[in-house]
Amino acid sequence: MRIILDTDKKTITVPWNYQDKLNAMNAMIMEITHDESKKKTFKGYIDEIWQECMKDSDKHVVTGKKPAKPVKGG
Repeated sequence: MRIILDTDKKTITVPWNYQDKLNAMNAMIMEITHDESKKKTFKGYIDEIWQECMKDSDKHVVTGKKPAKPVKGG
């Protein structure tokens, strides 16, 4: 699931079906653990992934590719 952090606009963009995906994940968690405390929240899931990535930023923080220049006269 792609989540975009825009540091200029101070926004986090999630997929249109983020809540549906979170509900499906929580249903699976409940089916396996039967433990309400293990369920993910909207904020908690994003924060959990952020923390995991920052623990090993050399491996998990990826620099995007430079955009290609448009072809002139094409």
